[in-house]
Amino acid sequence: MSWSYDAIAEVYATDMGRSMPFDDVAFYRGVASAQAGPTLELGCGTGRILLELLAAGVDAFGADRSLPMLRRLRRDAAARGLAAPRVLQMDLHALAIRARFGCVLLPYSLLTYVTDARAAADVLAALRGNLAPRGVIVLDAFVPQPVASFADFRLDYRRDHASGERGSETLERHKRITAHADGTNRIERRYRLYAPGAEAPHDEFFTDETIRPYAADDLARIAAAAGLRIERWVYDYGTREGADGARFVSAIATDSAA
Repeated sequence: MSWSYDAIAEVYATDMGRSMPFDDVAFYRGVASAQAGPTLELGCGTGRILLELLAAGVDAFGADRSLPMLRRLRRDAAARGLAAPRVLQMDLHALAIRARFGCVLLPYSLLTYVTDARAAADVLAALRGNLAPRGVIVLDAFVPQPVASFADFRLDYRRDHASGERGSETLERHKRITAHADGTNRIERRYRLYAPGAEAPHDEFFTDETIRPYAADDLARIAAAAGLRIERWVYDYGTREGADGARFVSAIATDSAA
């Protein structure tokens, strides 16, 4: 079954990758490097984080629901001269991993795609079983902000996009948001690609997803329900001392029975 993000595998690095305002990669690399044992990145996509971990010598594995994303990851790894990454196609709701890891990453608000808190706790409980002794799970989320619905597609950005076939193109993204009464948000994005100098796009594609924002207190409750203990909180990937004004909150958790 196709996944919404299949449509943006070829533009992901330009799109989501360039939308992160902080050096989260350095944060994850630091946490992973400090742990004994291999690292597992869930939702690894096209390798924005995973390839940097591998380049730094971290023994890392990746998993993602999107096969087109993983294909692009392998191509990008080869282009950088990296060994073929060890990745598998897997849905977060149906984890099937037997190995143990010193570090498990759920980056870039991955857990918000699990919109039921009990299901989110089940995901983390399953991953707790994959932790090596003194292993950690790192999960982060956007700090919830007030959200208003709007029915029209509104421009997010226009960016240069390097295309191997057409050289430098322009990627344009619009989005619309539906805020639901249950606290979830539906986010629809429309992408258009323009060849140099063209007034009309030569390609158009869409993503459609529903997420649930989780505040730090929510993450703490979900982690506790999964048998995890939060060892420390990090705001904006270590660039902010406290929660005030933060855009991202990250929790570093370990097995509460350890």
